[in-house]
Amino acid sequence: MGDREHHVIRVLESSISEEVVVGYGYKESEAEMRRRIEELKREVETTDSTSTQCIDRVPPSLTGICPEAIEPEIVSIGPHDPDMKLLEFESYKLQFLESLLCRERNEGGHDLLGEYYKAMISLEKRTKSCYSENITMCCHDFVGMMVLDGCFIIELFLQMSKTSDVGQPILRRPGLVPIVTRDLLKLQNQLPFFVLEKLFEISSLGTEQLLQMRMQPGEVEHLLHLFHLSFRPQFDMMITSNYAPNSNHEYRPSSESIQCTTQLRPSGIKFTPRRDAESFLDIDFRNGVLRIPPITINDLAIVVFINCMALERCHQYVPQHFTAYIAFMSGLIDSTRDVRLLCADGIITGFPLNDQNVAEMITKLGEQVAFNIRDCYLSKQFRDVEAYYSSHWATFMRTYFSRPWSFITVLTAFTVLLLGGIQTIMAILSYLQKK
Repeated sequence: MGDREHHVIRVLESSISEEVVVGYGYKESEAEMRRRIEELKREVETTDSTSTQCIDRVPPSLTGICPEAIEPEIVSIGPHDPDMKLLEFESYKLQFLESLLCRERNEGGHDLLGEYYKAMISLEKRTKSCYSENITMCCHDFVGMMVLDGCFIIELFLQMSKTSDVGQPILRRPGLVPIVTRDLLKLQNQLPFFVLEKLFEISSLGTEQLLQMRMQPGEVEHLLHLFHLSFRPQFDMMITSNYAPNSNHEYRPSSESIQCTTQLRPSGIKFTPRRDAESFLDIDFRNGVLRIPPITINDLAIVVFINCMALERCHQYVPQHFTAYIAFMSGLIDSTRDVRLLCADGIITGFPLNDQNVAEMITKLGEQVAFNIRDCYLSKQFRDVEAYYSSHWATFMRTYFSRPWSFITVLTAFTVLLLGGIQTIMAILSYLQKK
């Protein structure tokens, strides 16, 4: 009996000891967790007031579509790891910097390189906070990159805007211009716009009119964002789409966005190029006619689509206009036959890509679309096209006129009925005359 009591006491002591240890560990973990939460709060409060993170990595789902559309081909902008193919272009950047400084001296000013460096030093921390990735460059190299890349972009735009500068390095080689243009529109290859604004403000080249046209702070994040802003759909289209949910009570959403071109044509829908559009985003559908602005699907278009879609996905404040456009076009294009039909209508040009390449690229882009059809600028077009396709007239057209032999069958049946009716009428008239 004594042994049993001693055994019970020993178990209780062990349990109490374990509770004390566990309790102590729990309280210690709780305190550590609270400390980390407080640190996070302080970090968020600090970064929220100063951080302007706007230059992100392209999401992996978009990277796999076309890797060449993500990384710079010849010119790097912003902090990048050393790459021999990119380092070759650094000498061009130096030539552009020298050309910009010469412009300033010729305009009666003085060498502003020192002022550029002073201004960029003051913007170093703010600039670093714009990048989603950790910057490994030392402060000296980072500031030098800001000056060199920023001045290169400014001088490039100045040269391209003046016909007198056609003899400059890049303009002497027309093949470089499209490549440089593509590189400047890649999300991972950007410099904050306020850096360019500051450099341009310091230079003596900005006229009073241009300086007054500067964007409001925070309105433009970088060149890709500025490009995106310049392709806003027409205002009336956006207003119409906002009120569109009540405009068609017969609309019933299907499992797919819209049918492909091959399916829509037999329904009586006509396709025509909209040549009066201000932007290729301005798609219109009225009275069974789908009007789409002509577009060339080439390397530049692919870069624009992927990077603008990435920008829209990474930042909620950016309207998803390009995503909606790709969703609409990927619905229309499901095969090479669809591409050929749209090419025949003058809507798509695939040079230098063939029909198969265009179909595959649009399909891949469409597979990565994630958005709400009811909440986009093309919501009315989505609904109206599908409603037209689902209408009784369109069903009749698809059933009886989608194939030549269907039309012949209907025509034959109608002719037989007509002739039969005529014979019946003639027989009745003949009978009445005899009486």
